[in-house]
Amino acid sequence: MKKVFCFVLFFFCLTGDLLCSQREKSLFNPEMASSPVVKEIFLFIEKNKEKIIDEWIYLTEIPAPSGHEEKRAQYIKKEFEALGLDKVHTDSSGNVIGIWKGTDQGQKIIIAAHLDTVFQDLWDIKVERKGNILKAPGIGDDTAGLINLLWTIRALKNAGFKPDNNYYFIATVGEELGMVGMRAFMDSTQEKFDLVIAIDAWLGEVLYGALGIHGRKIIFSGPGSHTMSSKNTPNPNLAVAKAVEQVYQIQVPSEPPEKWAIINVGMIQGGKVTNAVSQESFFTVDIRAVDPGELERIIKLVEKASEEVAAETGVQLKYEVFENSKAAQIPGARDSFLVKTTMDILEFLGVEKIELSAQGTTDASMGLEKGILSICIGRTYGKYNHTLEEESEIDGLFVAMKQILLLIFCLK
Repeated sequence: MKKVFCFVLFFFCLTGDLLCSQREKSLFNPEMASSPVVKEIFLFIEKNKEKIIDEWIYLTEIPAPSGHEEKRAQYIKKEFEALGLDKVHTDSSGNVIGIWKGTDQGQKIIIAAHLDTVFQDLWDIKVERKGNILKAPGIGDDTAGLINLLWTIRALKNAGFKPDNNYYFIATVGEELGMVGMRAFMDSTQEKFDLVIAIDAWLGEVLYGALGIHGRKIIFSGPGSHTMSSKNTPNPNLAVAKAVEQVYQIQVPSEPPEKWAIINVGMIQGGKVTNAVSQESFFTVDIRAVDPGELERIIKLVEKASEEVAAETGVQLKYEVFENSKAAQIPGARDSFLVKTTMDILEFLGVEKIELSAQGTTDASMGLEKGILSICIGRTYGKYNHTLEEESEIDGLFVAMKQILLLIFCLK
């Protein structure tokens, strides 16, 4: 009996390993691109190229600073409804959600792009077209992602694609403020999702991890005094200087990629006049790390340095945390079927520079925080992101669209 039990256990473990191995293989086969459905999908995209470009320009010229995405949201909601998605609605955060129901056998998959742009108080936007390039603030990040989202659904619907999975298409708000909309959705939903795919990178980038970000203002204060009576008066400016020096002595790793971290002092400010001791001075730290433990280690070292300097200089200390996004990594994500499938598709499409990174700061990060296998993929080629000179490549948009379409075709 014992031998039989051992044999059964061995067989179970062996088959389990084989199943795991199969799940981690790429789902893409180049022959898929020759299927009648995929041919029809790609033909539809090519036939509508100018319509896609026109809508891309139109949507870019609808201002959508974070917190003011309403007009874009209304447009996306109208288009989701026209496409026949189920339960199209705007949630309490302002996210626009539409569901394409599959069979009861499929998974639940989120595909997201964000509505907002980083440009506050920019209400007059005009897109400039020069050959293969479109130029305007927000043309890529993430208006190109929204256009990919809309035309992916249109192309699949036109070809008669019948998904097995339930696809939740979400146009999110407040991504540029720390994934506000997606975080609210993930925290409030009762659904259990299997995958999250964000369209919010440059073409060729595959982000499979969530970069942790911690930002805080470190504030020193004291009684202040005139210069003439400043001797031995606790000086918050001196505390800032000493603390910044200590912060930059903290060792942060750059290798391996799974342990990468960085720290930056972005702002220093203190005092009101030149002939007095400052009563309050501060500096800010921006800490970023791939590994949650590494992020916590650095935060504690920054606190320790600040506390020691405050005690040494005789000033008061307080903190104001203004950003605190978790670092999140899924074990094995880099070698997962989702990443491998995406990479194989990019190679098939002739994308020359493919970059894998665990340093994502996109809506996919919210899926990773929940322990869901999640990636962020590209929307087109571009440059000058988050500047008024931002530009995107027209041809790259259509390569990115094929990437997304093939990925959904593989996932079914």
